Amino acid sequence: MAAMKPTGVRASITEFFRTAVSFLYTLYLFTKSDTLLVIVPMLTVAVVLAGPGDIYTFLISFLWLELHLLAFEIKNQLIGVDEDRICKPYRPFPSDRITLSQGNALYYSVVATCFLFSLFHGLLLVTSVYFLATVSYNEFELAANPIAKSPIGAIGYMCYCWGTTYILGQHVSLSMTSVKAIVASGLIFSLTGHAQDFKDRSGDAVLGRKTIPIVFSQFTARWSLVLAMFGFTWGLIIIWGPPMIVSVIFVLLSAICSFQFLNDHSEVSDRKSFKWYEVRPVFFWLAFISNIPPPIVMVDLCSFSSFI
Repeated sequence: MAAMKPTGVRASITEFFRTAVSFLYTLYLFTKSDTLLVIVPMLTVAVVLAGPGDIYTFLISFLWLELHLLAFEIKNQLIGVDEDRICKPYRPFPSDRITLSQGNALYYSVVATCFLFSLFHGLLLVTSVYFLATVSYNEFELAANPIAKSPIGAIGYMCYCWGTTYILGQHVSLSMTSVKAIVASGLIFSLTGHAQDFKDRSGDAVLGRKTIPIVFSQFTARWSLVLAMFGFTWGLIIIWGPPMIVSVIFVLLSAICSFQFLNDHSEVSDRKSFKWYEVRPVFFWLAFISNIPPPIVMVDLCSFSSFI
């Protein structure tokens, strides 16, 4: 019997690590679609506005951001299980990695952790505003309102930017330049956030959501996006006056994205069109090297990453 004990202990340790890895992978699946499209741009914004900081502070800002995004995604996916069965069957609920009751318990645990985390870092107000917005978006179903959806989503993005920048900046109050940049990014998303709805039309239709691409004609919905995109592109260029090469790339990328949206109205094509938005971090590094004032980088990354 004594000879068998190490084997039993070894098996228990192996099972523990297997369970832990499985749990972490489940958490990852909740935010998988937004890792490169929210986490990376928001952290990049924080680095631009607050400086790179040290590794520890960077990891803390990443954890704060990941927890807030995770809380939103859990509740959003609890509500949209039917949609995910059609559009994103790999997610935890449709793939049966976690039950709905377990998901509810996990959601409240993550929300509590977010508030404790923010209390420690002096971001309690930001987190409170964030969850007021997410509750309005999910529980009060403003996500189904084609007019209110994007402005509510913009509040979430501004909170992401504010919190990560504040933590990475060693709890130093944000400068007026940073505040203006964050507010501007929120304004851009408020007017162009419906870009994310084109690729989800079939799922939204199943749930009876009234998004702009569903309520309005494709001509109206797509041209409203394109005109807003070019309006903000030229506006940013005029306001901050970046070097010519950066302006050309900025306009070129906007033109490519616009052509993609206007040329093919299928959901398959819309999903492919979003790939162009993933090149925005490349533009950031070009802008950073060119010594562009942080606001244009900030606004550009926030607005275009949110399209995806």
